[in-house]
Amino acid sequence: MSLSLSHSAFFVCCGITLTLLAACTPKQPTAEWIEGETEANGQALQTLVLRNVPEGSRVWFQELFDGKTVIEGPEIHHYQGTSWYIDIPDETLNSSKNTVTLKYYGRPLPRRRWAPEAFILQQKGEADRPMKINYHFQEIPPVEPTYEVKPCDIRPTDIIPQIKHDVNETPPDGWYRISIDTNGATSVEANDEDGAFYAQITLNKLSQSLYAETPSVEFPMIIEDWPDYPFRGFMLDVARDFRTVDDVYQILDLMASWKMNVLHFHLADDESWCLEIKDLPDLTEFGGRHALPDWDLQETKALKPTINGAIGNATFYTSEEYQQILKYAWERRIRVIPEFDTPGHSRASIKAMQAYERRTGDASYRLQDPADTSHYWSAQDFTDNVLSVDLPSVYKFYGLVFDEVIRLHQEAGVPLPAIHIGGDEVPMGAWSGKDRHEMKEIFTNGMLDLAETRGIRLAGWEDICHDLEPQTERRLKQSLYYVDVWNSDGIEGFPVVLSPASYTYLDLAYSNHPSDIGLHWAGYVDERKAFSFMPDEYKGEILGVQASLWSSQLRSFDDATYQMLPKALSVAERGWNTHTDDFSKFYNIITKREIPVWIQKGLVFRSTKH
Repeated sequence: MSLSLSHSAFFVCCGITLTLLAACTPKQPTAEWIEGETEANGQALQTLVLRNVPEGSRVWFQELFDGKTVIEGPEIHHYQGTSWYIDIPDETLNSSKNTVTLKYYGRPLPRRRWAPEAFILQQKGEADRPMKINYHFQEIPPVEPTYEVKPCDIRPTDIIPQIKHDVNETPPDGWYRISIDTNGATSVEANDEDGAFYAQITLNKLSQSLYAETPSVEFPMIIEDWPDYPFRGFMLDVARDFRTVDDVYQILDLMASWKMNVLHFHLADDESWCLEIKDLPDLTEFGGRHALPDWDLQETKALKPTINGAIGNATFYTSEEYQQILKYAWERRIRVIPEFDTPGHSRASIKAMQAYERRTGDASYRLQDPADTSHYWSAQDFTDNVLSVDLPSVYKFYGLVFDEVIRLHQEAGVPLPAIHIGGDEVPMGAWSGKDRHEMKEIFTNGMLDLAETRGIRLAGWEDICHDLEPQTERRLKQSLYYVDVWNSDGIEGFPVVLSPASYTYLDLAYSNHPSDIGLHWAGYVDERKAFSFMPDEYKGEILGVQASLWSSQLRSFDDATYQMLPKALSVAERGWNTHTDDFSKFYNIITKREIPVWIQKGLVFRSTKH
């Protein structure tokens, strides 16, 4: 009996203990967002319910900027970029449930990906806690096919980019000729190593179709082919949504299969600095990591989160990883041009060097003058992302960065065609009290000093060419590899790579359907729109074309490939063949030759059936 009583007492005690532990364990904080209908004022009344949020806590979330008018509940505050926060005062809580409800007017939701996301609960003295989010969206219409493509006959030699059916009397760089005799034996001639590589790509693609479809193939056969433009680029933004080394390898493999030859690697922007610079560890230990600002809204440990909301994560490549990418690319005849966006879009480096100065007391790499009282609002909703270009320390900093990049390329045994310095979207209001034209002259000549001293070339977005003194413009042209034309019809007198947003920005949504991801500030871009791009309608010395994958709307590698496939192929086609005009044939080739490969590799893509 006493044994039985002891067991009973034990189980009773365990039950009490478990009950007490359950009572003491914080409940999972959650958020519930309810999409409202659009009202007569053109706004939508949105509802946000926060549960298990303690008194005096703070809730952070990420969302593209949208003016909000709160009519019920605590205020919603904009911090920087896509980051917002809500302070939970005592009187707003339903104390029995630790629940607060907010109602606010905002823009109607154009697509579901634009809803608030990445909610995190912040409490003093506690670890930050990600919150589960539940969405209640308005019903949306079913997805309709964006267009129909009529089936057509595809020959065994039809691949992407399409093979020319012509002869070139003055073969350019990248030219090759494949001869196949009556027995199927092949021989290759090429102008250079690039041409030999492209010949092998063609043979790899033809290896199955030529012999699987032999009845329709007549031997002997001669294939002669070459690129219309020497520059066929792909811009990959890893600063807003980071891509792993393996992700980059897969993108390089796709580029190589389409005979693209330049990776424009966007490594630094407001949101992250993505390349290790060994002499400045704070660039990646602070600027390549993310954490919530502290309770005083200061970023003391790391940069604020990007739009994906991840905290505690590293978003940079070590020197060794970068060199692995360089070598992998060069084995596929792809040159890598790193970009460090300046003088706007520089928040990550600015904040990282402030952290460096706090740690070391050394102000010799300072990028922003503490006395600067400029008031501005950048295109991506930052108020503190512009370099103080009249500080000599700015050029000491970028000189060190340039030296490290040059070293990494030299040690990897790969070319460095140029360093891309950005130069776009410096917001009005920056450099308050100083002459904007004079500041641009200081910046441009300062960067040219760095390039000329090191014997390297620069590249930039088209903005760098505007509003320059004649002598500075002449000097820029001497050191300039090219400028990316993204927002105009070209620039006379400059070497240009065509990257027009309305045709080649892969981050733009395929359509206006709410289920699609992407932006639409320059319209919608699908593979048919990209295929309609005509490079010879632009001004300037056209070196080539570029597809650009900005990553603010990406959350995964699957998102990246969905936005790439198939519309990136249209840009690749334009770089190789300027004047192909049969879209139905082009898409039928994609369907027969490319899509089976993507399926086999497990890549996410979009079809016309969506």
